[in-house]
Amino acid sequence: MSAPRDLVGDLIHAVGHRDAPPTETYEETLIVARGAWQRALRARRRRQWLTLAAAVTIVVAVGLAVMLYAISTRAPALLARAVVAHGEVEVLVLDSRVWQPLRVGTEIPAGTRLHTGADGGLALQLGNGTSVRVNRDSELALDASDVLRLDRGAMYVDTGANASSFAIRIDTPIGSVRDLGTIFEVRARDDEMRVRVREGRVRLTPSGARTQAESGAGEEIELYRNGDVRRRPLPAHDAQWRWAEALAVVPDIEGRHLLEFLGWVARQTGRRLRFAEPETEARARAVVLHGKAAHLAPLDALELVLSTTDLEYVLPSDEVIIVRQRQE
Repeated sequence: MSAPRDLVGDLIHAVGHRDAPPTETYEETLIVARGAWQRALRARRRRQWLTLAAAVTIVVAVGLAVMLYAISTRAPALLARAVVAHGEVEVLVLDSRVWQPLRVGTEIPAGTRLHTGADGGLALQLGNGTSVRVNRDSELALDASDVLRLDRGAMYVDTGANASSFAIRIDTPIGSVRDLGTIFEVRARDDEMRVRVREGRVRLTPSGARTQAESGAGEEIELYRNGDVRRRPLPAHDAQWRWAEALAVVPDIEGRHLLEFLGWVARQTGRRLRFAEPETEARARAVVLHGKAAHLAPLDALELVLSTTDLEYVLPSDEVIIVRQRQE
């Protein structure tokens, strides 16, 4: 059996000896080959980057579409909760044309409109703890967590005894009111806005004007569409605050000291708290309350709470509450 032929060797033998190419030709060929290889490599890298960029674009587009869909279908943010409702109180939620009765405990989202009838009254608690009370024959809207719009009627705002940096703005047809940590009332009509400050300060800005006005505790300020401004004193214990006192929400008293509750009553009624003797104040600091106070006006709630103790209160004037040992 013959050995297999060396085809490569036969081919080399047939071609014969060839001279090596000149060095210059070799280098030129190498440069051309290297350039072609580099261009091909760059082209491949461009294709890879384009592919990666296209993939990233698709991922971003899908994520954005999902986010926009979530935003469009998400329920409006809850701004407030109804805590007291008297008489006729109605609510008109966003994208609805039908007014519905408002019940205590209802959570109120942004964009909601509220209306109180001739015998109506409403108390809301905002998410930051601010108390908002609405008088009869009023209409308002909750535009945002810090912006309410009062179209007509009266609104009472209490940002709390220890107001934080959170500020609330009340818009009316005549102008806007921004609190500076306070208790105040706003009344709105077509041609005027009236602000009463019970505690702290507020800043008023007329619609379409650059000028501002401030008002402090114990003052009423009226702002008219024609730009007129009028001021007059109004003490914190004035009878014109009574409507808002009737809508006050009695705090949870379980486990709290009597002195804390007395302070709440004094603040809600605009009166100064006094004790008949030092021993009575010491007693108020020591007494721990139990149970739950019913929804009553502050002075009625005070009478109910004190009936469970050996203390009582008297009102020598509209300005002061005096707590003393119960008289036989």
